[in-house]
Amino acid sequence: MIRAIRPPVITKNWLDPARKKLITAAIIAVLAAPALYLIGLWALFAEWLGMGWRFLADSTLVPNWLLALLTICAIIVAGILGTALRPTRESTDPEKNEPPD
Repeated sequence: MIRAIRPPVITKNWLDPARKKLITAAIIAVLAAPALYLIGLWALFAEWLGMGWRFLADSTLVPNWLLALLTICAIIVAGILGTALRPTRESTDPEKNEPPD
């Protein structure tokens, strides 16, 4: 039987679900960058990034630091409200914490 030789670092990290997803996303990103360049979408992608950067860097009537602070506060409040409004789970057996059928 032929087995692939895997370094211990990859074998150890591949078992962790979060790292597995991170490694998979990195592989997809590395493969997608040349594909975007070959298809000709790299210039369009760079243009979108430039438009976003110019939008963030433009001057406004309200200071940008205040907008950033209010955005962070809004995200925190949305998270608190989202967790507070979540319905509680009911279990069939409170001692075992089994979900209902």
